[in-house]
Parts: sequence; C-alpha cells; structure tokens
Amino acid sequence: MFNKLSLVTILLTSSIYAKDDSFSSERFLGIEAGYGTIKSTSVIENSTEQQGVEFGFRLGAQNEEWRTTLSAHYFNKKEQSYLKSMLQFDRFVWSSHYEDDDILFRPYIGAHVGWVNYTNEINQATNGFIYGAQAGITWNVLREVDFDFGYRYSLSDVSRVSDIGGFVFGVNYLY
Repeated sequence: MFNKLSLVTILLTSSIYAKDDSFSSERFLGIEAGYGTIKSTSVIENSTEQQGVEFGFRLGAQNEEWRTTLSAHYFNKKEQSYLKSMLQFDRFVWSSHYEDDDILFRPYIGAHVGWVNYTNEINQATNGFIYGAQAGITWNVLREVDFDFGYRYSLSDVSRVSDIGGFVFGVNYLY
C-alpha cells in the first residue's frame, strides 16, 4: 500500500510542475545496451547469479536540471529472463558547458520505479514491483544526439529475485 501511495504522490507532484509555463524541455527517444547481473533463488533454493547483456529502449524529456524517462528492458541468459518497464527520474548534478565548449558533460543521480516479469529456469513466470537508483554521466556531442553511461541497481518484491544491477550505455536522439 505504501508503494502505491508513493507512486501516486510522485505522479501528482510532477503534474503540478508540468503546469509551470516557464518550464521548457527537450524530448528524446533512445536505445540502450548494458551488461547486467541478476541474483535469484532457484526452484531448489540455491542462490544463483547470472550475468549477461540487457537491451532496452527509452522515451523521455529533459531540461537543464531534470530528466524523466519511460523505459523497457529485456534480459535472457541460461533459461532465466526478465522484462522490466520503469519510470526514471534523474537530477543533473552539474554541467561542464563553457562558452567555447561544444561538448556538454552532465553527471546525474536518480531513482526508478516500475514492473518486472521474471521467468526462471523451469519457465515459471512471476510479476512484481521493482524500484532502485541509478547514477551516471551524459554527454552531448551533437546538437541532436547525446550518450549516456551509468550504473542502475534495482530491488524487487518478486520472491525469487533479490536484486538486479548493471552498467548501461545509451544513445538518445533529441527532438
């Protein structure tokens, strides 16, 4: 109940800020790939840790200080897989933009909430809530393209999944 109340509060708070006429942002569409680890418990109660490649896509908006992203990710390794969709909120810590510098570096920290569908080695699928934090850096090398490198750590209420973590590299098209 607390998790649902927290999610509703976040959504209502963000809608209040959306009414501010001075707020301007740029939208983006992106893809990402990463190397992740899923720690889980097998059917016979053995702890397992699988590492592999995760793929995803993202859609969002960002301004000078904040970034909000809707994303979906897929992981499949040795008969274990997950599909997760998340809402991410990132705060840019500072910006390296100088008057003569065309490249913009911006480190960020953030949090995410969402949903995960986990399938174990005997094809039992389980759905659940996922939440966590991320940190990384974005750099804008072209006017319409920025790159993103970060680390994302997630916890879940799925009974067989203890945590999911991994490094992610993304490319965003700004429009």
